[in-house]
Amino acid sequence: MKSNADHENIKSSAPESNRGKRRPTQAKQGPRPPKKVTPEYLRNSGLYYLQRFATSTAHFRSVMARKIDRSCHAHVDQNRDECLQWLDAMIEDFIRQGLLNDRMYAEGAVNSLRRRGLSRRAIMNRLQVKGLDSETVGALLATHDTEQGAQDHDTGDLHAALKLARRKRIGPYAAPDKDIDRDKAIASIGRAGFSYDIARRVVEMTVEDLDEQDLRRV
Repeated sequence: MKSNADHENIKSSAPESNRGKRRPTQAKQGPRPPKKVTPEYLRNSGLYYLQRFATSTAHFRSVMARKIDRSCHAHVDQNRDECLQWLDAMIEDFIRQGLLNDRMYAEGAVNSLRRRGLSRRAIMNRLQVKGLDSETVGALLATHDTEQGAQDHDTGDLHAALKLARRKRIGPYAAPDKDIDRDKAIASIGRAGFSYDIARRVVEMTVEDLDEQDLRRV
């Protein structure tokens, strides 16, 4: 039989517990460097982008050019001019295939933004930033508004402002028991790019006004 001293010797020789000790932390790895640009990589990257986003040719070119710049910064042996030539050739191919179509993109954007209640000015500004010319956007806006029963730009903006008011629950769409701050409501419509006259008219409208002016369907 082992004595108590033997038990004490066994305990003292046992390895110390690691409990409470901090494990060494692994160094955090930084972001992976961008891949080298090849025609195949550029095409796959471009197709992946177009699968996720509708865009204009100019905006697509800008996105892909930034990708090239990041890669060339990380891989100094790359020839940026050559990479941009590959990009130009790819864009021409995408246009031929219909993967990039500025008119189709602009038409879809105008329809979507009008439905959301954006003003003519806001839509023009937003699409010009995407590289679309004002003449094309203006013509598409006129076509859309006419199809929706608007005789001119102001009527088109009025219809869009009413859509925005419906979303914000102000003007003729406000709850009867809700006290709406008139000035704040007008400012809210104005920030969307609408004129003061249209913003004031929408905020001061009643449900009866919608019926009298045949605006229920807007």
